[in-house]
Parts: sequence; C-alpha cells; structure tokens
Amino acid sequence: MHLVPATDSQKAERDALTYSEWGKLLTPEAYASRERRLREHPWSRADMRTWLLCAEDGEVLASCETFRTRSFLRGPDGALLPGDSFSIASVFTEPRLRGQGHATRLMDLLAAELSQRPHVHAALLFSDVGPRLYARSGYQPLPAWDWHLPASPAPSSASVHLLPQSSGLAPVLARLRPPEGPFYFWPSAEQLDWHLERGRIYAEHLGRPLPPSLGATWGNDTLLWSFVARNHALVVLWLDARSPEAAHALLSAAQHEAHRVGLSRVVLWEEPGHEALLAALPDAQRVAREDALPMVRPLRTDFSLSPAALPPVPRGLWV
Repeated sequence: MHLVPATDSQKAERDALTYSEWGKLLTPEAYASRERRLREHPWSRADMRTWLLCAEDGEVLASCETFRTRSFLRGPDGALLPGDSFSIASVFTEPRLRGQGHATRLMDLLAAELSQRPHVHAALLFSDVGPRLYARSGYQPLPAWDWHLPASPAPSSASVHLLPQSSGLAPVLARLRPPEGPFYFWPSAEQLDWHLERGRIYAEHLGRPLPPSLGATWGNDTLLWSFVARNHALVVLWLDARSPEAAHALLSAAQHEAHRVGLSRVVLWEEPGHEALLAALPDAQRVAREDALPMVRPLRTDFSLSPAALPPVPRGLWV
C-alpha cells in the first residue's frame, strides 16, 4: 500500500462516494458543488490536499484531506517558534472496505509524509467515530464539551459592537490574543473565512438568511461566529474574553443575532477557562460532544504534549 495525492478526477470520484456520509441537507449535485467551491477557497488553494491510500494494483482503499494551519511552539528559552501544523479532514473508507485497518494505515503513512515538511509541529483531526481508531496512530484526545445557549429576542448591551460581514476578518484576527501555553494553533483570516464560506453555501442552497454580522466586540474582547446548517445554530468560531462580564455580553449578542435569523441556539466549544466564564450564564447548558472530537499528534521527535499542555481547540480550527 502507498500514499498518493489525488487528481481532480479522483477528487470528484471521492465526492460521489462521500455524499452519503457528509452530504445531508444537500442534493448530490449541491454537495458536489459545495466541495468544488470549498476547494477553490483561498485557504484551500494555499495548501489543501486530498490523499489516497492505494493498493499495489491502484485500487483506492481510503482517503482524507489535509489543510496547512499556522502553529507556535515555545522553545527551551521561552521564545515562540512559528511553524506549520496540518488539519486532517474527511477520513473515509468505503463500507465494503472497512474493518481491514485501511484508515489506520492511511493515518500512519500520512504522519510519516507530513513529518518531512520543514518547520512542522503537529497534526490535528476531529473524530466522528470516537478516539480509539486514531489513538492507534498516536493521536491524543482533548476534552470535548459544548455550551448551548438558546436564541433570545433580548437586545444586546449598548456597549457591544457588532461586526458587519463587510468588515473583513484580518482586522478582527489582529485583535485576538493568543493562548499562553507551550503550543497552540493559530488561524489565518482565510482559514476563518473558510467557515463563513461554508455558511454562505448552505444559506444559498437552503434559502436561509445569513447573520448580517460575523461577530461582536466588547472593549478589547472579541467573539466570532458562523451559521452552521447541520446544527441549526449560530456557532462560535472564536471567543476571546477575559472576564465573565465580557463573555456574557458577547454571548448575549450572539443569542440575539441567532434569534434575528431564525436559528434555535448558540453553540460554543469549551476551552480551558471557559467554565469559570460561563457557569453563571442564564440558560447555558454544558453538554458532552459526541462527534468532532479534537485529537492531536506531534510530528517531530523533539516535541511531545503532556495532558496538562494540550492546546485549546476552538471551533474555528475545525475542518
């Protein structure tokens, strides 16, 4: 077995096969259009690849996608070293080929391939099948909790400033404060816009209104969000709040925005420190997430992650 990058025609063939897995809410034609459009997005065009695990006779046994994302690793002297990590998406084996170890072999060969890249740090994936499959290939699970808040007609605080879609993500990203840990992933504006593009695609195909804003600010604190059709929710991509007062003000604005466009709730992925910020928020529910479980694997021999040093993974890093 060997690993090869897919051709454009092979990508289209995989789209047809994966529709039953990830095409819910869309027709087969709309799903194929979604995949083509996302592959044309600037973040995808920068360094997105589709990988095939092939048998010696050329039969495709499994496939996945990788996206390059920025990351920072703190060196022995405390200085932050910029580098690249890789987000892995759409791991797929046809039902007739499952149970034969192909996904594990794909993950092992892919890690060997990615570890040869210059300035590489780690691989990140989001498992929909629990942690055991990917743990075989050295991936460590991270805690996976959601906070659910109902949409609300209550207006947001006058001190909250909504960010219109036209404001762009680059200046918003410049406001965000990075984590203080030994290692973390850090998105580009294009990476965050990839999520907004998914929302635009579904809004067009399903005839739904998009939120007129992409987030909100409260003083120096910031919240970014996106429409996610699968959850019928306004999903928080990034929360940068350093006090319960800031978190409550920003999330109340999100609840009001969700109500304005007919969504049922706001969903926030928990990060370290969030529970203290959100525990007193009215009507907030903390729920164990059953899919999109974040898992990380270091891709260099001089880098390991202890359970206490696992990086935060906001929804804006999901692929």
